[in-house]
Amino acid sequence: MREIVEKLTHTKERIEKYVFHPYLREYIIPPVIDEDKLLILISIVDQLELSPHEKDIYVSAIMLMHVALDTHDQVTNTLVDEKNIKVRQLTVLAGDYYSGLYYKFLASIEDVHVIKELSEGVKNINEHKVLIYHKDQDDLHTIMNSVKMIEFSLIDKLITYFGVKECYESASNWLLVKRLMKEKKRYNDTGSSVVFDALERFFSKNLREKTTEQQDVMQLYDSYIDYSIQLMSKGMKQVLPFHTLFEERMMKIIKDHSPREKSFVEEGY
Repeated sequence: MREIVEKLTHTKERIEKYVFHPYLREYIIPPVIDEDKLLILISIVDQLELSPHEKDIYVSAIMLMHVALDTHDQVTNTLVDEKNIKVRQLTVLAGDYYSGLYYKFLASIEDVHVIKELSEGVKNINEHKVLIYHKDQDDLHTIMNSVKMIEFSLIDKLITYFGVKECYESASNWLLVKRLMKEKKRYNDTGSSVVFDALERFFSKNLREKTTEQQDVMQLYDSYIDYSIQLMSKGMKQVLPFHTLFEERMMKIIKDHSPREKSFVEEGY
């Protein structure tokens, strides 16, 4: 376990050297390197018969693309003053810069096939963001699947390409639960969240009693977290590399969430 912790720390520090540009840090919110995504990626590539250089490239490139996509998500159309315009422009440029590093890293290993697969993953993420942000859905599972694909599509393409699908169930639901809990906190703190907005649009078309809408949204949301935690825990048994650290981080997620006694998802809402 000590070895993977050291590897996780070292890899994160290396990626941070690329993304924590001194000038950009003066104007934009510093990117967040998701340690759980990083752990999943490290555990995947360490199963593969690749050179250390190739392993580092895949992990760093995919994390940089996630940083690029997250950075572009911060761009707003609000125009207030010259400073805000500059921040918006720098945010766009920062996202483009991180994306450029992603392509530069992948080009260095000259694997056209995996580059094609990962490009499809980026496309999937952007398509699912459109579904969540802008389109109404008639099905709860479609909304939640889009959230999962936003978090997991790039990793999914990597594990599919290299044939290590045994970690799919645990890792994909792990990242889904994390994102849902993050969105819930944002909603509770600010009253707004892209996922809750999508759910509320869904509910507005399906609820008969509008007065209970907010309560029902939260109940259904929590029940889906419960359901995904069950899938995550079940899939964890198939995850062999670094299972102790996986288990510790997953147990923390479970502890942070207060499950409800009844799961509306399991009842087939």
